[in-house]
Amino acid sequence: MTHRESEDPSMIQRADSFTDAFVPAGTVVRYDGLDEGGPEYGVVVHCWLNPEIAMYDCYVAFFGPQLPTGRPDEHPYVLRYGATSLARLDIL
Repeated sequence: MTHRESEDPSMIQRADSFTDAFVPAGTVVRYDGLDEGGPEYGVVVHCWLNPEIAMYDCYVAFFGPQLPTGRPDEHPYVLRYGATSLARLDIL
């Protein structure tokens, strides 16, 4: 496991990050592919092997630049990303 300086110290990036592997629902993830504004944090809602691309696709409920503590003030937005684009995180 590694820790990124810019992220919350209560989160640790898992070794299986950015791999084409099934990501269980409920897994906390970070997406780093934004051009502006830094990373976004979310929770995997559903993941499946997409036969059209022969890789895993995931629906992720994103909360923005940080995860809420407790009930969020706003509803998350759900986006679809390949499993290879997502850093899997463990919350300490």
